[in-house]
Amino acid sequence: MHKNSSSYSRMFLPLIISAALTILAALPGSVVRGQESVKGSKTGKTIAEKKNGKIAPPQKKKEEPTAAEKEEKIAQWIMDTLDFGINRDRREAINKILTLKNTDLKSKLGGKLVGILKDETDPDVAIKAITILGEMKDARGTEEMIRRLDDQSEDVRTSAVYGLKNLDARSAKDNLIAKLEKEDLSKHNNFIESLINTLGAFKAEEMIPFTEKALESDKTHEAIREYLVLFLGRLDSKKSKDILLKLYKDEDEELTVRSYAVNSIAKLKIGEAAGDIKQVLSDIESYNFDKRKKYYSLYIYSVAALASMGDKDAVPKLMSTLRSDNTSVRLKAVLMLKDLKNERTIDILKYRMKYDPSRKVRKAARSVLKEYGIEVGDEEKTPEGQDEQSED
Repeated sequence: MHKNSSSYSRMFLPLIISAALTILAALPGSVVRGQESVKGSKTGKTIAEKKNGKIAPPQKKKEEPTAAEKEEKIAQWIMDTLDFGINRDRREAINKILTLKNTDLKSKLGGKLVGILKDETDPDVAIKAITILGEMKDARGTEEMIRRLDDQSEDVRTSAVYGLKNLDARSAKDNLIAKLEKEDLSKHNNFIESLINTLGAFKAEEMIPFTEKALESDKTHEAIREYLVLFLGRLDSKKSKDILLKLYKDEDEELTVRSYAVNSIAKLKIGEAAGDIKQVLSDIESYNFDKRKKYYSLYIYSVAALASMGDKDAVPKLMSTLRSDNTSVRLKAVLMLKDLKNERTIDILKYRMKYDPSRKVRKAARSVLKEYGIEVGDEEKTPEGQDEQSED
C-alpha cells in the first residue's frame, strides 16, 4: 500500500507542478511569465509598459498652478465670501485684498467694496471696507465715504473721515467742516478728533474763525481745545500764528494748551516768537522749586521750540536738563538736540552715548548722532558701576 502511494505521487507530481505554474502565470505582475517578465521586473518595466516592442511614455505629473492662477483663485474666493460668507469671514476676505499683486484683480475687488458700502448693515464690515479702500487709494470710494459721515455708528463715521484722509479727498473738505460745526464741542469723541485731524491735513484755513471761537469758549472740552491748537500748527497762516502766540503767552491759560501752542509755533518756524519764548523761560526759571516743577512740561516744550528753530540759547538750557537725575528729562533733552547740530552738541551726545546711566538715553544719543551722519560704531555694554534699574 505504501509503495503504491509513492508510485502514484511520482506519477502525478509533474502534472500538479504544471498546473500550479499555469495558475501563477495567470496572476497579474507574475514573475513566472517567462524570461520577458523576469527581465522586466529587473529593469523596473512590466509587460504592460511594452507594446509592439515600444516602451510606453511615463505618466505626466500634474502641473502646479502658476502664481497668477493662485491669485485668481484667491480673488474668486474673496468675491464668493463677500457675497455668501458670514461677517467674520467677510472681514477676513476684505483683508486678503491687500495681499494680491495683480492690480486688475485688486481694482475689481475695490469696485466690489464700493458696492458693499452702498447697503452694508454690519458696522465692522463697513469699517473694514472703508479702511481697505483708503489704503488702496481707491478714489471710487469717496462718494460712499462722504455718505457714511452720517452713519449711525460713531466708529463707521470716524473710519469714513480717516478713509477720506487716506484718499486725500480734499473735495470732501466742506462736508467735513459742516460736520464739525454741528458737533457738540463740550463732549469729546473720536469722530470730532478725526475731523480736526483730517482738516489739519487738508490745510483748511477757512476753519480758523471757527477754531478761534471754540478756543475762547469755556464750554469747549479741554481735549478738543488741545486738538485745535495742534490743528493751527499745521496751517501756514498769519492769523494762525497770532492765535498761537496769544495762547502761549497767556498765564491764565491751561499749561497743556500753552505747551501745544509753543510746539505749533515751532512747527511753523515763527522766528519772531523767539523773544517771547525766552521771556517765558526766564519767568519759569525765577519760580521757586515747587512751582517750577508744575511748569516743567511747558519749560521743556519751550526749550524744544528754541532748539527746533536753531536758536543757540537753547544749548545751555538743554545742558541743564541733561544733568537731571530723571531719565525721562534727559531723554527728552537728547531728542531735542536733533535740531541743533554743532560741535558742542556733538560732544554732548557722544558723552551721553557712552556714559549715561540709562540705556534708553544712550540709544537715543546714538540715534541722533547717526542722523548727524557721524560714525558711532557698535552699541557698547552698560558702563561698569552704572545701574539700569535706576531708570525712572
